[in-house]
Amino acid sequence: MAHNRTRNRWMILAGIVVLNLLLAACGGAVIPKPYTIGVASEFSTDELLDGFKATMTELGYVEGENITYIYHGILGGGSQANEAEIKSLMDHKVDLLLTLGNMPAHVAKKAVEGTDVSVVFAPVTDPVEEGLVESIRHPGGNLTGIQGIDPAPKALEWLLKLAPDTKLVYAPYHFADRIAPLSIQSLPDVAAQLWVELMLDEVSNEDQVLAAIKALPQDSAILFPISPSIDPSLDDILKLTIELDIPTGSTTNLAQDKFLFTHGIDLPQMGEQAAVLADKILKGAKPSDLPVETPEFILIINLRTAQAIGLEVPDEFLRQAQKIIR
Repeated sequence: MAHNRTRNRWMILAGIVVLNLLLAACGGAVIPKPYTIGVASEFSTDELLDGFKATMTELGYVEGENITYIYHGILGGGSQANEAEIKSLMDHKVDLLLTLGNMPAHVAKKAVEGTDVSVVFAPVTDPVEEGLVESIRHPGGNLTGIQGIDPAPKALEWLLKLAPDTKLVYAPYHFADRIAPLSIQSLPDVAAQLWVELMLDEVSNEDQVLAAIKALPQDSAILFPISPSIDPSLDDILKLTIELDIPTGSTTNLAQDKFLFTHGIDLPQMGEQAAVLADKILKGAKPSDLPVETPEFILIINLRTAQAIGLEVPDEFLRQAQKIIR
C-alpha cells in the first residue's frame, strides 16, 4: 500500500515537471524579438507603406508590440537630404531599411556596406544597370526588392486611345530627379511609332510647367512620367489642365482623382511584395539570395475628369480598367 502511494507521488511530481516545461516552451514561442524598420522615401508613399504594414501585421509583426517603424516623410533636397536621413536611421540601429525610390536605395547601399543591415527597395528602375544588385536572380550584397518596370510606353498608348485627336504630347520632368531620365528614355521611340509629336520638357519649378501648359496648342495632351519633384505641384497643375480641357495621363498612382487616367505600378500590391521579402530577411534569409521581384500594373480611369474635359470613354476601355473613378 505504501509502495503504491510512493509511486503515485512520483507520477504526480513527474507530471507537474512536464507540464511546467511545456508551459515554459509555449510561453517562449509567443514572445518574438522586437524589430525596427527604417523607411526612406523620395515620393508619396501612403498606399505602398499601408500595403507593407498591413502585410507585416498579417505575418505577425504588430506595430507598437514587436515592430517599430521610423519614417519622417518624403525626402526633399536631393542626395544631401537622403544621406542625412539614412544616417539618422542607421543611428537608430534599425534591423532593416525600406527604401522607396532610386536615390534612397543608392544612399542606403553605401550606408550598409560592412554591416549586417539589409535593404529592401521598392521600386528601383533597372537595379542592375544602376549598380544596386549584381543580377535580378542573385542580387548579392545587402539589397533586394522590387524593380520598377517602365510604364511609360503603355501609358502613352492609353493616352492616345482615350484622347484619339491628340497631335502633341507634352511630358514635363524635373531636372533634379535621378529617376526622371530613366522614366522618359523610351518615350521618343514610342511616340515615333505612334505617329504623335512628343515635347519633353526639363523643368525646375511649378511655374515653368504652368506656363508651358498655357502655351500648348489645341489637340495637345499631357503625360506625366515618374518625376517625384513635380508631385507636390500636381494639384495646381491638374486644376489648370481641367480648366483648359487638356487630357492627362500618369505613370504613377498619385492624384487619381484628377488625372484622366493612370497606368502605373499597383502600389499596395508592391507594398505586400516588399513585406514578404522583409519577413524572409528578418527570419534569417540573406537578401543576396532573394531574387528581385517584378511589380504588377494597374489601369485607373477617371470618368469624373473625362466628363469635366468633355471626353467620352468607350465601354471597351472601361472593361480593361482595374479601377474606375465615377
